[in-house]
Amino acid sequence: MRLNLRQVEAFQAVFQTNSMTAAADLMGVTQPAISRLIRDLEAEIALRLFERRRGGLLATPEAVELYREVQRSFSGLERIAQAAAALRLKRTGVLDVASSGGPALHCLPAVIRRFSDTWPEIRLTLNVLQSADVRDSVARRQYDLGIADVPDGAPGVETEALPHLDFVCALPAGHKLARKTVITPQDLTSIPLLMVSQASHQHRRIMSALSEVASDLDVLLESSNSGPLYALVAQGLGAAILDPITASSQKGGPVAIRKFAPAIQYDLKLIYPARQSRSERAVAFADLVVENLLDLSARRNRS
Repeated sequence: MRLNLRQVEAFQAVFQTNSMTAAADLMGVTQPAISRLIRDLEAEIALRLFERRRGGLLATPEAVELYREVQRSFSGLERIAQAAAALRLKRTGVLDVASSGGPALHCLPAVIRRFSDTWPEIRLTLNVLQSADVRDSVARRQYDLGIADVPDGAPGVETEALPHLDFVCALPAGHKLARKTVITPQDLTSIPLLMVSQASHQHRRIMSALSEVASDLDVLLESSNSGPLYALVAQGLGAAILDPITASSQKGGPVAIRKFAPAIQYDLKLIYPARQSRSERAVAFADLVVENLLDLSARRNRS
């Protein structure tokens, strides 16, 4: 199958405009030229892509699927174009970062602000993924640096532990347990519990700490990350064991944050591609992450 870029561009233009004429204007060619490109494309792939309807063209289901693939491919080309533009503007590089939700939302904004002040010539990208996806994407060298709560020993990556932080317990502010300074597993058997999903590394460590009372727990809801759990606690839906970054980002409001015992370590790590040298900008970004979390740890120890 021999496709050419001009055929794909014509297909994209017709799909977006639902009109051969409008697509021709968009591409700066004649309407017969667009029609010929679409006809040749349909012949090459042996699929009908558009049907004529009163008022315009109707994309077939096959065209919709093909357009999705085209968008994915063109987004890759767009990144190449952006990199070339950055070089023309003397921007000396890109730093691609992947992070799980808690750090991305509540730690990295301050880090990125400081990094951009010091490294204004570097263009940053940040992609928010599940922790396992962060690790796997870095292993495939799609990112220069990952930040996530992952176990040790994964193939294809090198990890460095970030400053020690422990999970906390979040309770509705008016709840009777909010009078306690430390929450234990036994305390949680009497109230609805909101949890991160069973697929997460965090879930397994939390359930290990709760193992003695596991059969007595009333797990009301599971979420793929801890972000929504805080909001649900604020609605009075139940208690949650939260990562300390998400919990510390919230100021005031109808939620009480308490220590939990036995301690459950938040196993946050810096993740790098294995057997790959680390750029100066990646190391500088990582240093700022460490500083941010050390400050958070100091603030939590004072509280």
